[in-house]
Amino acid sequence: MSVTKLVTSRTILGAVENGVLDLDQPLPQLPGVTELRSVSVADLLAHRSGLDHEKREFTRTPHTRRVYSNSGYEILGELLAQRSGVPFATWVAEMLFSHLGIKRKMRGSPAWGMHGSLRELLAFAFEAACPRFLSLELFAAWSRSDGIQLPGVLPGYGFHRDNAWGLGCEIRAAKDPHWTLPDSSPDTYGHFGQSGSFLWIDPAIRLGAVFLGQERFGALHKQLWPELNRALREVGKNAQRA
Repeated sequence: MSVTKLVTSRTILGAVENGVLDLDQPLPQLPGVTELRSVSVADLLAHRSGLDHEKREFTRTPHTRRVYSNSGYEILGELLAQRSGVPFATWVAEMLFSHLGIKRKMRGSPAWGMHGSLRELLAFAFEAACPRFLSLELFAAWSRSDGIQLPGVLPGYGFHRDNAWGLGCEIRAAKDPHWTLPDSSPDTYGHFGQSGSFLWIDPAIRLGAVFLGQERFGALHKQLWPELNRALREVGKNAQRA
């Protein structure tokens, strides 16, 4: 599900690095959106465009609130395909998956359509922690807060005055409640999905974790994830000491 957005955003930033897309230039027309407003690729990546969660219409003025938007990520996939003449799934395979030894193809929505195994999610997690296929500048933009303090709702965890986001990753910052551990560093980044899966990296302790779920996200995940993450972190710390 939405852990897919990490893959999509890394692919989009790879296209930016190759000069196919521009991060900050206003887009004259978004695919499937009738109203013209000044938004950029960066706005879409960081959920600050004002687009609705699912519909291709603006529900907020851009840059005033962080509206978590599947439609924005689907538009990003279409934009890249239009600009390059190459299907988005091919970009994912050649820009990212082929380098990570992942033979799977992305099928379905760039916002939530990725399927894969735990081994494949781990391969991506290592790249998410220690980038080899993206410049350090763009990796920082992906994995750190964009510095724009916007209010918004984190799905499943409610309203936050600073719903911090990078150009792809959700940033823990001061959010409480949150799906990572309460004492995770504010710089912790990653994503969770409605499939009950997650990926997080805490750069302060140089540890991360992934979980591949089989049950739709709900109250039980919110109850059990703190203890699961605590156990995963302890395993990681023990491995570091060994």
